[in-house]
Amino acid sequence: MSLNDNREIWVSRIDEFRSSNLTQKAWCEKNDVKISTLRYWIRKLSYTECSVSNDSGFSGFEFASVSISKEYSPPLALEFKDVKLSIAEDFDETLLIKLLSK
Repeated sequence: MSLNDNREIWVSRIDEFRSSNLTQKAWCEKNDVKISTLRYWIRKLSYTECSVSNDSGFSGFEFASVSISKEYSPPLALEFKDVKLSIAEDFDETLLIKLLSK
C-alpha cells in the first residue's frame, strides 16, 4: 500500500470518527483501531493540511477555523483538560499556529 493510499484511507477514517460523535476510545473499540494510531493520524493530517499549499490537490480536512473581529473583544480563553490558553487582542498569529500544530 502506498503512502498516498494510506493517507486517503486515514482521511476517510478520521472523517468517519468526527461524524460519529463518539469519543476516540469508543470509536477505536468499535473499529478495532489502536487509539494511539488514531491520534497519530489526526496529528499527522492536521499538520500536513497546514503545510500543503491549496493548489497541490490534497483533499484533507480542516482542523479549525478562527475569525477574529477588529472591534474590541475580550481575550479568548481556550481550556482543554489541565491546559488553559488565553489569547489577547495583540496575539502573535505565527506563534499560535506553531503551538496548535504540535
